[in-house]
Formats: sequence, C-alpha cells, structure tokens
Amino acid sequence: MSISAGGREIPTRGLALTQDQQDRISRTLNRVPAAHLRSLQYLSFRDRDVRVRDAAGAYTGETREYAGGSTSSLDRGWQAMDPAARRFMIMLDIDSFDPAQRAINARVGGLHYTLLHELGHLVDWSYSAFDWIRRNDPEGFAAIAQRDHSGITHGAQERFADVYADLIFYSEGQRPTNRAMQAVLASPAFSSVPGFRARMP
Repeated sequence: MSISAGGREIPTRGLALTQDQQDRISRTLNRVPAAHLRSLQYLSFRDRDVRVRDAAGAYTGETREYAGGSTSSLDRGWQAMDPAARRFMIMLDIDSFDPAQRAINARVGGLHYTLLHELGHLVDWSYSAFDWIRRNDPEGFAAIAQRDHSGITHGAQERFADVYADLIFYSEGQRPTNRAMQAVLASPAFSSVPGFRARMP
C-alpha cells in the first residue's frame, strides 16, 4: 500500500491499516509542505510493547503498549551527508491510533499528532533546522528547550519536534503565538517553503 502526498506515492510497510487509519495518515501527510516529505522513503506500522519501569527506574517485569513512533535514517553516517541527500523512514505503533492510548491522534476528522512529531525530527535532520536555530537564534533555541514535553524520550530535539507538530496540528486560531514557533518558522525548514508564512499564528 502507499499514500499519495507531496506529489508522490509514499510506501507503507508492516501492519495493514483500516480505512480510517489510512485516511488519518493521508490527511496528516497532506497538511505538511510537500518539500518536508522529500526525504521520507516509507512509513512502517508495528505492534510493540515496552517494558515498564518502577519509580526507581528498575524494570517491573510488566509490559505496556507503547503508542509512539520513531524516525530512523536509512544511511550510515548520515550526519556527514548533505542534508538534502538524507533519507529517512518513520515507524508508528499501531496502538497510537487508539483513543485510550493517544486521544490526540483520534479526534474525529483530525490529524495524527505522533506522525507530525516524527516528521518534526525528519524535517529537523533534512534541513539541519535545529542546528541553525542554535547558531542563529539563541532566544528561540531557549524557548524550544523550555517547552513542556511528556514523551518517554527527552532532549531539546524532542521539543523541536513537538513545536513542529503544533504548527501543523492546530489551526491558526488554536495556535498560540510564541517564541518557539517563531524560531521554527524562521529556520531553513520553513524559510525555504514559499507561502507557508501566510499560515503563521
């Protein structure tokens, strides 16, 4: 199966999707600028559990559904490659569609926030966007780094991916105008995309 977005067919692998899931992924991919999909080679859908840790960080022997995703390069040594030549895949957990696991991904007629977050990593690495912000906009970098993040992974790049997801997920009226968003919009990821600034908060 493949999904039409960004003027091309993006292949999918792994578990089969329901029609509603396919439609949600298609809506999500077609909401982002086509240029942001240039390095996406395929999407994969998996069924995965994660081991549970107790308050001290030790594994309890229990597992739970993960409901997340990951973005991976298809090339070794990709960090040394020209950003425009980098190639990535995104893997999403099938339970990320479950409203009991990720209600934000299951809004009627809505988008898949987790996919947008993973696309935020892909866009960051395809344009070296966060590095650009770090070098050119210290105030914007600080605003991104201070953003709340509830995922199980941590770090400023996770917060960049959240800000990217917020820019696409929420309508103009729902989006807060904040310094983190302004920094991402000023980065090469968006400054090279004609017309997107018309949708600024």
